[in-house]
Amino acid sequence: MRKFLLSCMVALSIGATAQITLGTGTTKGPAPVSTYYEYSYVQQIFPKSEINADAAGNITGLKFYLSSTATITNSSEWVVYLGHTAKPNFTSVSDWIPLSGLTKVFEGTVTNNGGLVEIGFATPFPYNNADNLVIAAEENKPGYNSNGSAEAMYVYAGSSNNTLYFRDDTVNPDPTTTLPDGARTANKSIVTFLGLTPSAIPACPTVTAPTATATGVAVSPTITWNAVNGATGYRISMGTTPGGTNILNNQDLGNVTTYALTTSLEYSTQYYYTITAYNGGVSSTGCTENSFTTRTIPCPTITAPSASASGVSTTPTITWDAVTAATGYKLSVGTTAGGTDVLNNQDLGNVTSYTFPTALNTATTYFYTLNSYNTVSNSASCSERSFTTVCGGAGIPYNQDFESAATPSIPMCTSRENVGSGNNWTTYSPGTGSFNTKALNYTYHSTNAANAWFFTQGLNLTAGTAYRLSFIYGNASGVSFPEKLKVAYGTTAASSSMNNDLLDFSNITNGTTANTAVVDFIPTTSGVYYIGFNAYSAANMNRLYVDNIKVDVAPACSEPLSFAATPVTSTSATITWVAPSTAPANGYEYVFSTTNTTPTSGTPIAGTSVDLPPLTPNTTYYAWVRSMCAGTQSVWSSVSFTTLPTPPSNDECSNVLTLTPGGTFVQNAIVGTTVGATNTGGHTASCLNTPTNVGGMYGIKLLFQLREV
Repeated sequence: MRKFLLSCMVALSIGATAQITLGTGTTKGPAPVSTYYEYSYVQQIFPKSEINADAAGNITGLKFYLSSTATITNSSEWVVYLGHTAKPNFTSVSDWIPLSGLTKVFEGTVTNNGGLVEIGFATPFPYNNADNLVIAAEENKPGYNSNGSAEAMYVYAGSSNNTLYFRDDTVNPDPTTTLPDGARTANKSIVTFLGLTPSAIPACPTVTAPTATATGVAVSPTITWNAVNGATGYRISMGTTPGGTNILNNQDLGNVTTYALTTSLEYSTQYYYTITAYNGGVSSTGCTENSFTTRTIPCPTITAPSASASGVSTTPTITWDAVTAATGYKLSVGTTAGGTDVLNNQDLGNVTSYTFPTALNTATTYFYTLNSYNTVSNSASCSERSFTTVCGGAGIPYNQDFESAATPSIPMCTSRENVGSGNNWTTYSPGTGSFNTKALNYTYHSTNAANAWFFTQGLNLTAGTAYRLSFIYGNASGVSFPEKLKVAYGTTAASSSMNNDLLDFSNITNGTTANTAVVDFIPTTSGVYYIGFNAYSAANMNRLYVDNIKVDVAPACSEPLSFAATPVTSTSATITWVAPSTAPANGYEYVFSTTNTTPTSGTPIAGTSVDLPPLTPNTTYYAWVRSMCAGTQSVWSSVSFTTLPTPPSNDECSNVLTLTPGGTFVQNAIVGTTVGATNTGGHTASCLNTPTNVGGMYGIKLLFQLREV
């Protein structure tokens, strides 16, 4: 009797300990079911090697794990299936194991009992310990549980694609029919198989990182794996050849599930490693060897010039931080993106700076890539950077029409400075009037006045030489929103250097019909000078425009100014002009014609006006005048005008027309015009109803229509 009782107690003890638990942790996922969606169907594969039972046996139930505070009341209607499979994983999102290969082991309502969902089988499932095991579960209850907007069940990382799941808020998947495509993951339920006895020989650990044959792995990697049921510790071997141990030789790691290498590995090298579990003196056997390849050696961090730097010296120095384990660096430089026309992967040696021995071109953008290397690795995919060399002084003549700029940026080699709290200069395409292409633009600030400077490229100017600056200017809104503009020059592109005033327009109202500004100046010393344009409009105006900036040597002979034709009659006109600041030694030449072709010579004249000879009425004429200096001449100034039509025949009182009323509605009509009529002198008393002399008479066009009353 005593023996029988002892036998029963031993059997009960074995039954109580006959269980295998796989996985640890508190990561949450959609297995064995999804609690965050209304409906789900999930299949999971647990490899035989991971279960590691000592023999075939009956599975009498399952335990799944979750937080003790998690709610699953709306996700509690479960149907659970078990089955055998030779599959190591799911090969696609539709690779469902047919229901015909599964056995239903549970159908009912589950509860969270202090962080545990336990289900018992009415009929144990006979696990053969030869195949991999499948757990399939469907959850059919409408509704879901939020649990902080997340899944509730605990999962752990298994092998790639060990789980295939479908979850949805409207579609309830039915495993008895064709299932919809699902999604795959390596995460599987933390699960306890009741009724199975673990093998005395620990299972091989499942490595979770790095992934199999991973590339680009850090040279100081951390290897992680899943805990093995019953294991008391783990060992690792690592080498640079399959089966090699030249890095680590069966090193005992203790009872941990991560290992960070303490010594850096080589870059761009493949490493092979095996992790085994042990329990006392018994170790797992036949464990799969894994491999990974370390990353390439890192790219250098460039410290100068800054990215996209401008104004860089033509003999710049590139500097960078040293890369650990690098034995040298290589540099490529070109004048186009990816170009190598300056330097082609030139080996610089183990240094951290490089100075160009030959001057680069001014005002040029250079693209460069720096790579590090050692005996086994070269850095890859290093970022290409660029810099633009200093512009230097531009020669004369200088032209800036802003067409090279990518709006709203300003052109290369120019600069700007916002001294105030308004906006700054930009480029813009007004597309109207004289500014129908790109132009320099200041746009109003609603509350702050403008104080923005635009500076040309530096100009090489010579002391004592007269230079001429010209440009056009205007505004967007005419007299409605007047703008203000000053122009000055100095030796640096800074407002503080603009000490030589040239022009000041304090009331620009001409709109988009441009005004042309011309001014001559003479620098007192030779050097590089910058011309500055200062927008100083009041707040809340509109737009100020500047375009077609030109600087050239001032002509030795300046052209006449304010050229005009006035007065103009039907047969005569007088052209007038103003002498330039230095009157020409040999007077002027003028030309007039009905053809708009710039002449090559003209009629000499000493004065500043000409009464043109008899002209043809109602005809457009073109006139030119230029200064004739000693040994040279100026450019032509030009004007056009149209003579008046022939005056009417009754231009004077003596030839008045007589209006004769007719006897019908429209009779004896007289239609004429007074276009071209002259301003006559005082009329005699005979011309007037009242004998009083009148000082003048202006033509009026009259059309009379008389009818009988």
